[in-house]
Amino acid sequence: MTTFEIRSPGGLCQTGTASGAASMTELPTTEPGVLRYEVVAAGPVTLRFAWPAESAVSLWRATQSSRRELPTDWGSRREIRSVRSAPVGTLVDAQDRNLLTVSLSSHVRGCDFAIGVHEETAEQLVELIVDDVEGQSFVLRIDVRDLHFAEALDGVTADWTAELGDRIVPVPELARQPMYSTWYSDHQHVSAESVERHARDGAAYGCAAVIVDDGWQTDDTARGYAYCGDWEPTSRTFPDMSEHVRRVHDLGLSYVLWLAPPLIGVHSKAWDRLKDRTLGFADGQVTAVLDPRYTEVREHLVECCIRPVRDWGVDGLKLDFIDSWAWDNPPPAPDGDCTSVDEGVELFLQAVTTELKRLRPDVLIEFRQDYVNPRLWQFGTFLRAGDCAMDPVENRVRTIDSRLLAGGRAVHSDMLMWHPDASAETVAQQFIGAMFSTPQVSMELDALSAEHERVVRYWLGFLRDHADVLLDGVLVPSRPDARYPQVRAVGSTTVVAAFTNPVVRLADSDLSVVLVNGGSSGRLIVEGAGPGPVDLVVSDCSGTEVFRSTTTPPELWAIDVPVAGVARIVRN
Repeated sequence: MTTFEIRSPGGLCQTGTASGAASMTELPTTEPGVLRYEVVAAGPVTLRFAWPAESAVSLWRATQSSRRELPTDWGSRREIRSVRSAPVGTLVDAQDRNLLTVSLSSHVRGCDFAIGVHEETAEQLVELIVDDVEGQSFVLRIDVRDLHFAEALDGVTADWTAELGDRIVPVPELARQPMYSTWYSDHQHVSAESVERHARDGAAYGCAAVIVDDGWQTDDTARGYAYCGDWEPTSRTFPDMSEHVRRVHDLGLSYVLWLAPPLIGVHSKAWDRLKDRTLGFADGQVTAVLDPRYTEVREHLVECCIRPVRDWGVDGLKLDFIDSWAWDNPPPAPDGDCTSVDEGVELFLQAVTTELKRLRPDVLIEFRQDYVNPRLWQFGTFLRAGDCAMDPVENRVRTIDSRLLAGGRAVHSDMLMWHPDASAETVAQQFIGAMFSTPQVSMELDALSAEHERVVRYWLGFLRDHADVLLDGVLVPSRPDARYPQVRAVGSTTVVAAFTNPVVRLADSDLSVVLVNGGSSGRLIVEGAGPGPVDLVVSDCSGTEVFRSTTTPPELWAIDVPVAGVARIVRN
């Protein structure tokens, strides 16, 4: 057993242990409060230490859904794989300050990651069991600096970026443009005709690409995957795929096609050939998960993935369900050529990426939350928030979570949808919930009412006009334990979205501010807008101006802003 020390700039020191065939070396650092230890291990290694964090209110994790609690040590375990979650956790206090951020380097493919309250000592117990590493070593990073938790996470992604270097796939500018998705509008009833209609309408609203989701490869519309595995277009609804893609291109949009490589159904043509090369059934007895440890499985999947780009002219792929490969207790693979499923997945993704980049250097690859591991930065170009239909709150939480760990990857919202009879404010709230990401839309755009059309055009324009700040500015979300009641982005201007916290505190450096009312009350409270005069312009949810003035605001300034409206403040 090896011991190591964790020290804070204030003098606090705790001792940790590394068990297993491992040695540890503390690496030099120029950042007080950031400790890095290189761990060399010949097999699985367990790292364990405790840390007092009595003011913590939440543990931020890479995958956490709606639960933002402080878990107990016995209930906090997360199995991290290269295709699911990421090896990082941050203890946050009520002022959004980092108390402890623990992470592992991008060399780690698989580990058991736990940070939780140790009831016997009222400390936070950290226990990391690393069992799959690329190479012979990895780095344990511990950050106890007193700074905003988002800044601490930014330090983690900066280290991952430096480690991966030129292995990271560049993000095409197209990946940051609004896109139309067929999923919520069509589900599996998609056809060449409907895609072309959506592409034409999406282009009129400024969408840059259409994402054709599940349904193009099957005539079965029961929402299952028993026919997956061949990845060939169904002749009934997509009779000529190449010509169809060409028509979409003629409308000015790029074409992204959905595939779920891990899945193979019992009704596919490939089933008899590959049924003995699976990890097991994932959907009753009709859909199995292919085992990427076998060469013939990877070769089949690579061909399925490059065919749309090579033969049909498709511009990118939406690779879905890859977290299905995070399989518990995989069966033996005596004829396989990989030591782990994760290694097989990465060999497959690397082969696909290499060939697609040869065919189309600016190819688009979409992954979906929770495929947020930095190892996937080698393959994907944009990440979509997990499914949360008609839920602007969850879309906000999921896009912010993803942004905090994206490392420069483009982050997209889950597809925006709403009821045709929804109020204008309800429609606008869908966009406001997604405003710190690139929007995907999935509505029958040609059937929108005139009122909805004005709202959609206004918010797509707003997101486009402020994209430099919303997507590339410094992201400062508040209170992760309360699901981000206020979020700001700081760049050439400051954009603040106030959701359940209507009190917006401005800094002296905030010379031009855009306030978005994402809450349910028609009033925002601004602190620190003075002392001099400011120009104020208020508009409603469709961008129509409702008030304008030049005034010298009080220290606490109540501004009437319509629900889903915007207030623009410029200091004179």
